[in-house]
Amino acid sequence: MIECFLSAAFIIGAAADDSWRSFYEQGFRLDQVAAWTSPLTSSQKTPEGLRIADLSTEGGSGRLYYTDWQVDPRAGASVEARLKVDSCSSPWGVVLMVADGVHEEGLTFFPDRLTLAMSNLTAAFDTRSAFHTYRIRIQGTDIQVWADGKLLLDGTGKFTTPAHANRNQVGFGCGSSTATGEAVWQSVRFQGGGMQSPGVASPRVPGLEIIYGATQVIVPDATYVSMFKFADGRICVDGRRSADAGKTWQPGQAFHTGAYQFPDGEIVELGFHSKADQREGYFTIPLTRSTDDGRTTRSDTAVLHIPDASGGTGDDGKPYEGPLADHAIVGLRDGSLLAAMYGQFKTDRVPVPTMPAEWQCFKYRTFVVRSTDRGKTWQYLSTVAYDPAIGLESFCEADLLVLPRGDVLCFMRTGGSGGTYTPLYLSRSSDDGKTWSKPAPIADRGVWPSACRMQSGILVCTYGRPGNWLTFSLDEGRIWTAGHCFYTGPTTSYNSVEEIAPDTLLVVYDRQQLDDSGNPRRETVGTTVTVKRK
Repeated sequence: MIECFLSAAFIIGAAADDSWRSFYEQGFRLDQVAAWTSPLTSSQKTPEGLRIADLSTEGGSGRLYYTDWQVDPRAGASVEARLKVDSCSSPWGVVLMVADGVHEEGLTFFPDRLTLAMSNLTAAFDTRSAFHTYRIRIQGTDIQVWADGKLLLDGTGKFTTPAHANRNQVGFGCGSSTATGEAVWQSVRFQGGGMQSPGVASPRVPGLEIIYGATQVIVPDATYVSMFKFADGRICVDGRRSADAGKTWQPGQAFHTGAYQFPDGEIVELGFHSKADQREGYFTIPLTRSTDDGRTTRSDTAVLHIPDASGGTGDDGKPYEGPLADHAIVGLRDGSLLAAMYGQFKTDRVPVPTMPAEWQCFKYRTFVVRSTDRGKTWQYLSTVAYDPAIGLESFCEADLLVLPRGDVLCFMRTGGSGGTYTPLYLSRSSDDGKTWSKPAPIADRGVWPSACRMQSGILVCTYGRPGNWLTFSLDEGRIWTAGHCFYTGPTTSYNSVEEIAPDTLLVVYDRQQLDDSGNPRRETVGTTVTVKRK
């Protein structure tokens, strides 16, 4: 059985484009290329072209490059590739893949023939002796294949296999774990679809003027690293700091977005995993503290008292001993601290449907704990949300935001595992976290939400998967604008946002880029966004 990839991107529609777009030619020419790459495979830029090889039949082996192209099935699209084949053992071993959101097919290149496996069409052709230019045209339920301008496969009415997960993509390379294949690709280009580059056009949001600025690399070779904002406006991303709104960066002590700075300058930060204590209902968790405005830190341990909490199994299949602190500490009106956590209580035993049953990964509960001694000890205060009927995972990965009049907002993920997303929810407390409103959806998806309040009073929340998104509120969180996607390329969709200057946001996220040899690298970047009331 062919083991293929899942889409990691989502693009909002645009008008069809009849111009040719270069996908690969001596390097990848699109910003939004995703890659399924296994260490059991290889790719290398050579004088002849990009050599892609998958000589393994082990599970997970494959090397396929793909991008969303948003084809309208009625209008159709064309893709053209120039390549020479060394070997191919079975369908999708060397493949040019097309999918229009409704149907999909892969043109497989064997050394002596071309095959549309799903359409059950084959034509003899020597693909090994020399480079040839191949073209696929799809429209409705029709698919045709040309080689050097000659029609070889006429699949009129045969483009009918359902698109996996409704993907709307074009891709090339080695696309099957069970097959082997090797070929040199000189170029791939396509025509049709509504693909557009992120940030080219500013979104139209009622009541707001939004303009996207530059994107800069902050931490090279890094998966997502969150941002922390100091009380004086400085920002920190991993071990890099900026005192000039992100224009320049210098080395510095690292803090993550869940840290909290007291008015006197002291900073506290909780770790992620807690561990069971010998006492029933007690847990310990790493605590980082700085008493010199973040120049140095010391490691300590905080104590949590959460009587009903238990351990569980994470979405990686690994067990943990106690609740997770994640990324939110805020200060309350009485000077105490409130932290959001998630995990399971002893009675929370409804499985997450997207996880393997043997993992016994149960739906999450989001709750808050309170500290009155500057983070040394924490007491369970209240449950924000738990409802196994909501979302795939119930409520987790919460962020907290305190408003000027004291209301506390709690933003929560409910899905995003197994390639499936469910709404982002928001709950409000008007009594310092003792009670919470019934959670209400504010976006159609949302892992790891991050929120801030601008000086103008605009509330901002970033979230994602698939894609990276922003939404805004002009009335302290009661109504939220329709979300818009600011990045659609490969990403974890874990983002953080802060106002770095009046009316200017910095959104920090990770992205995957490909070098000219097709090897992926991750980097943490920041994009500036100007947001003003109209």
